[in-house]
Amino acid sequence: MVTTDYIFIFCVILGVCAILVTIIHPLIPKEALFESKEINIKRGKKIGSIIGIIIGIFMSYYCWVNGYFDFFLNITV
Repeated sequence: MVTTDYIFIFCVILGVCAILVTIIHPLIPKEALFESKEINIKRGKKIGSIIGIIIGIFMSYYCWVNGYFDFFLNITV
């Protein structure tokens, strides 16, 4: 396997973990959560958005290079 394969697997695992956190978060009571300052919340949203965009671009690039878009969309380039 090439290095990009391992990076792709890591990105998929990270994406699955993010989805699980999004699903589980409403089930945690508000009293159990830590208090956060507004500036930290904004900083976290910016950092999360940047990481998400980078992972999305890499996964799109990986699928394009390995021909998965051609397989799923049945288009010829």
